[in-house]
Amino acid sequence: PSVSISLVPPSSSQPGPGRLLCSVLDFYPAAIQVRWFQGQQELSVLATDVVPNGDWTYQLLVLLETPPRRGLPYSCQVEHVSLEQPL
Repeated sequence: PSVSISLVPPSSSQPGPGRLLCSVLDFYPAAIQVRWFQGQQELSVLATDVVPNGDWTYQLLVLLETPPRRGLPYSCQVEHVSLEQPL
């Protein structure tokens, strides 16, 4: 899988600070687990369904529900059968 983290800017439907987005692309098979952590604490998320790309690979977007707070470490952990250890 290809993993990237980005900051989603606020919008009229989601005012206030931006949200962190973990994008997981180009993985096969479809079974995957993606979790957000603040330090060692797992956080609540909003996730899309796993979406097929049309080339036998899949993608998934996982958004952190709460705005990130300055000075705290955040990480997006990805577990997939193609990985020897979580990313």
